[in-house]
Amino acid sequence: MPGFKSKKEMAMAKVAELAYDIEQLYIEGLSAKRIAAELNCPVDMVLEVLESFGVADAPQDEEIYSPYYGA
Repeated sequence: MPGFKSKKEMAMAKVAELAYDIEQLYIEGLSAKRIAAELNCPVDMVLEVLESFGVADAPQDEEIYSPYYGA
């Protein structure tokens, strides 16, 4: 395990990376359900991370509000 002193340290780095990815996808406008599908992780985990950031899940499905919807 280059760069990591322990498995725990490696796991913590992976969780931090996942939280960053969730944040970026949320900023892009994806819902928690979509983020979970993109990152292949449980929706509950995404919601927990969003809650830790102090934000709520987008109540709408982003496709409905797309200018390309129904085109």
